[in-house]
Amino acid sequence: MESKQELTEVITRLGGERRQYLTDFFEDCPEDLVHTIQYERIPRGQTIMQAGMDCSYVWGIIKGEISVTDIQMLGNVYSFVESSGFSIIIVGDYEPFAGLTEFQNTIHAVTDCEALKIPTAGYMRWMRQDSRALFMRARIFAQTLAQEISHERKYLLLNGRDRLVLYLTQAYGKWEGTGEYVLQKTQAQLAQRIGMNVRTVQRSIQKLEAEGFLSCRGSKLCISQEQYERLKAYRETDLIH
Repeated sequence: MESKQELTEVITRLGGERRQYLTDFFEDCPEDLVHTIQYERIPRGQTIMQAGMDCSYVWGIIKGEISVTDIQMLGNVYSFVESSGFSIIIVGDYEPFAGLTEFQNTIHAVTDCEALKIPTAGYMRWMRQDSRALFMRARIFAQTLAQEISHERKYLLLNGRDRLVLYLTQAYGKWEGTGEYVLQKTQAQLAQRIGMNVRTVQRSIQKLEAEGFLSCRGSKLCISQEQYERLKAYRETDLIH
């Protein structure tokens, strides 16, 4: 960015709550940091951050939607959680605040996005100086943590069938193709992903097939666009909120 005025003009083009949040957040951003901020266009499907990468940049998502994929090991079980939507505005600063040097999540552009790419070192110096901006980030961190704890508790209470519904809708949603989706996972891999044993996965698959939510072709699970829409509707009305 050439100046604070240019940054303000980019943000002003937005609408709604995102514009207000970014306007307030960058109000006292130091001029020397503004000069290091880069404006980026990110095409749909592109990875913005990859788990394991160095925390070199913080991203301000000024337009578009992203997805956050978090794979955490709980004992010998992997929990897979995805979120997306306009509530996600600043990403990539959780790890620096936590003293971590590598990103813990992988973030993709769900739609074409526009973003501000901010060097992490300068961003953290700014946070140490600007109590207002720091408080805004602390509030978001607290809200996110409270939501994740609530979701995790609900997830642990889900039966195998509903955990499989959650996973399948996430897998189809990440797929960039159209029409029928064929899941490239064995039943053992599915059991590991959703935290259930293979026998429970087998029973869950049988139930979902009988209900018309998916089709089996040999050992492969197949989901049509119509079945995905039904799975998604069920997830949004009956599962984790």
